[in-house]
Amino acid sequence: MEIKNKVVLITGSSSGIGRQTAIRFAQEGAKVVINYRVNKEGAEETKAAIEKLGGECLVMQADVSKGDEINRLFDEIEKKFKKLDILINNAAIPNDKVPFLETSDDLIYEMVNTDLIGPMLCSKKAVEIMKKNGGGKILNTSSIRGWEHGGRSVVYAASKAGINSFTRTFAKMAAPLNIQVNAVAPGFVKTRNYDNMTKEQCEIFINQTQLKRWVTEDEIADAFIFLTKNDAMTGQVIYVDAGFTLK
Repeated sequence: MEIKNKVVLITGSSSGIGRQTAIRFAQEGAKVVINYRVNKEGAEETKAAIEKLGGECLVMQADVSKGDEINRLFDEIEKKFKKLDILINNAAIPNDKVPFLETSDDLIYEMVNTDLIGPMLCSKKAVEIMKKNGGGKILNTSSIRGWEHGGRSVVYAASKAGINSFTRTFAKMAAPLNIQVNAVAPGFVKTRNYDNMTKEQCEIFINQTQLKRWVTEDEIADAFIFLTKNDAMTGQVIYVDAGFTLK
């Protein structure tokens, strides 16, 4: 797929991987829909970065853990642009807030609804629009924690394992509609999630990789760009993890 002039929605693009991916797609000439739940200031910063490049973008607030807000988000995108070419399901709660045996039912529901159910509902809405315009791309943000096990993040790992299965299974269903479904599974990316950790704690993560280094936000964005441009891949989960999964 040629990215220029395509409409891309990136959920959770007010910071981190989502922000950098939004900027990269704008550099490729896409029209970017920036989505945020509560970080309005961050969304506006993403918008400013894109507009500085001369790109076109739209900021949309929506909590993708809630079906009614998802419906509003996609309805407004279709109303403005008349189409949606690319969906990147990036919004997520990055790890379990409380150890599993101590967590509440509400926290479990919150994470599963945000990290798994939300991408499923967003993908369903995206297909409704994409099939009217001859196809599209759906890309999911998975994680190395969905590969084997998630350490202490039981609910997060289960949600990301679900994303991997959803990616492969939904790819078969969407293929006849000329819609490719793939995922990128980041390793340890130096986002704000690690800001409160000590140097020693961060080194523990890095030492689990073969390359002994962080993955950059831009390297994850590279993978999303690659999957968007490649029309021969579907149902794949690409690990960008500095060799973490080479156990």
